[in-house]
Amino acid sequence: MKRSLFGGPFVAMLAAFIVSAMLSGCSPTVAPDFTACDSFVRARPVWAEGRETEKNLTLSFREVIDARDVRQAAIRIAASTDYRLRVNGEFVGHGPCVAAHGFFRVDCYDLKPYMRQGRNVVAIEVAGYNEPSYYLLDQPSFLQAEVEIDGECTAATGSEFTAYELKQRKADVPRFSIQRPFTEHYIIGPTFDEWAANADWQSDEAVALAVQPEKALLPRRVAYPDYRVHDAVARGDGIYKFECNSSGFLGLHVRVSEPTRLRVSFDELLGADGHVHLERLGCRAYVIYDLQEGEYVLESFEPYTMQFAEVAVESGKCDVDRVYMRDYCNADVRRGTFSSDNADLDRLFETAKETHRQSSLDIFMDTPSRERAGWLCDSYFSARVAFDLSGHTRLEKNFIENFLLPERFEDIDEGMLPMCYPSDHRDHNYIPNWAMWFVIELEEYLARSGDRETIDRARGRVYDLIDYFEPYLNEDGLLEKLDKWVFIEWSAANDYVQDVNYPSNMLYAGMLDVVARLYGDEALAGQAARMRDVIREQAYDGRFFCDNAVRSGDGKLVRTANHTEVCQYYAFFFGVASPESYPELWARLRDEFGPARKQNNAYPDVAFANAFIGNYLRLELLSRERLSRQILEESIAEYLVMADMTGTLWENLPSAVHSLASCNHGFAAHIVRVLYRDVLGVYEVSPQEKRVTLRFTDCGLHRCKGSIPVGSESIDMEWTRRNDTLDCKLSLPEGYTYDLLPVSGFAVDMTVR
Repeated sequence: MKRSLFGGPFVAMLAAFIVSAMLSGCSPTVAPDFTACDSFVRARPVWAEGRETEKNLTLSFREVIDARDVRQAAIRIAASTDYRLRVNGEFVGHGPCVAAHGFFRVDCYDLKPYMRQGRNVVAIEVAGYNEPSYYLLDQPSFLQAEVEIDGECTAATGSEFTAYELKQRKADVPRFSIQRPFTEHYIIGPTFDEWAANADWQSDEAVALAVQPEKALLPRRVAYPDYRVHDAVARGDGIYKFECNSSGFLGLHVRVSEPTRLRVSFDELLGADGHVHLERLGCRAYVIYDLQEGEYVLESFEPYTMQFAEVAVESGKCDVDRVYMRDYCNADVRRGTFSSDNADLDRLFETAKETHRQSSLDIFMDTPSRERAGWLCDSYFSARVAFDLSGHTRLEKNFIENFLLPERFEDIDEGMLPMCYPSDHRDHNYIPNWAMWFVIELEEYLARSGDRETIDRARGRVYDLIDYFEPYLNEDGLLEKLDKWVFIEWSAANDYVQDVNYPSNMLYAGMLDVVARLYGDEALAGQAARMRDVIREQAYDGRFFCDNAVRSGDGKLVRTANHTEVCQYYAFFFGVASPESYPELWARLRDEFGPARKQNNAYPDVAFANAFIGNYLRLELLSRERLSRQILEESIAEYLVMADMTGTLWENLPSAVHSLASCNHGFAAHIVRVLYRDVLGVYEVSPQEKRVTLRFTDCGLHRCKGSIPVGSESIDMEWTRRNDTLDCKLSLPEGYTYDLLPVSGFAVDMTVR
């Protein structure tokens, strides 16, 4: 039986809406859920015959559809690598929504706004990269697509849609970076885009298509991107600047008076010479156009990240009338707001929000520029922000699900998880610590979502991890000589990971506690407690926790004198230490560490922490002690310079060795959580219990206001400090209650609306 996008569940949803609308006197208007589709009516996966694994082959798929008096129109698309959809030459969307190896998510677009009476060109270009990367999986190329109009499938791959090789894009080009596929180089004339816009366009060069094996299909589930278009400002000498670091498709309007080679390079920062560096961090961040005479609207196929674009005419003559960006960003973050009487904090919030918007499309990306990779551990922090800004966990579910779907991961050791995924970097490397953070995230995901089914699906993966770590436990019950990339943070901490690394063991103990709570395994809780006891005995030297111990020539385990700031934060974050059990150490960390230590160089034998993970763990620990004033001061000191320089938050602190590695890094948006929790006072939101926990501290501000989405509703909080009273106005979603934690030093006057 034919399955229609506008039938089945859609009909039920529509009927319910109509009944509701009639009762309320409203006009019935409803749109299908374009994130829920996971199948096709009659489309088959196809590609150029015998060329499924050819590298960097771009095909254009085209169908002309005669449509009159259309009520509803949609297209479903699945592909193995990047595609761009246009109707009558107008941009509609870019995909796919990424999934695990061997699985493909179905995108669905409403076509009605783009269609006109008569003949319409539906055009899809697809890049078959077939190249390992951190960003797109190395899988045989295919496209599966079908158009449905008023409940009837009118065009589908495998029967309709004609394909052409898009030879105007050069195939023999270098890679963008080792983490991403190929650069873009085009050789074109003024009619290069006719195939996508002109219903009368014809060509005798259609390629023979072959039906490919059937695919395992999944729903998209997450919102479609924000494609907002905004212009760069010309600064002279070919340099154009966007308002802030931006991610999306780079566009140009160009008038060419003689054959021209145009190179557009881009980056997050300019070099000291005031120009874009073409290959910073090993990235070939440029697009090349060889243009014949004529006028052009050019737009990159791949998304890029930049604050600056540099247009260079390498030969010929042309005028560039416009440089723009079509955003490729998360559209599901608009409702989260924050404002206060401190302009610096407001700027940090908006900068963090923008960072998240660019780094969280369909997975949690580390950076939208160099890699676009979905890293574990990063995701622990990014997932909090996604929930705070969207009010749901659909994006996090996609991210976690990708790690659960494959039967096994071919390029790493049995039982281990990839450090980032989906990816095909195939260097057999992994970060065992990041797999531990995956388990830590699961507990918070359950609290946010109530999705016990996913947690139960993860059980096998979790216990496989425990089995993986078992052979590394030494006679003291601690992990020793972990294999591959043992990663603590971007600091000297990564130099002290042999043989017994104490931060890794602190993290592992935290992971075991989570597993014990998730699956009722008390034996693991006991193991975690014993590990903490051993770490206290071995690692603490009376002043600080040491980072590691190594085997001497006689096989004895000897504690080193290696001390890092981040090791101390691990100890407190994962319950090895507490302010009560180690009061002197805690006071030392609280009062003498942080941003100020960079100026006074206190404790020079203790290596500085970096933004990730150390500074974020520090903010968590300060929050536990309700030190909101200190949190605000340190956040402004550490992160405002990033906001001022790029309008996004970075991978590392500006003073760090690797400070310019990425000036737009997803986890850094965690400042959103900090401001909601430690300033606005919304300490915890429990959707499952429909409860909001409020915690107010003396943060030094006089007023604050914010809105936190919860499903389709929101928590709206506004307070004003008047002498010794905090006047609060609170609005809660239907059915929600609130708890107010005890306050000290002032009274709270609460009005609930």
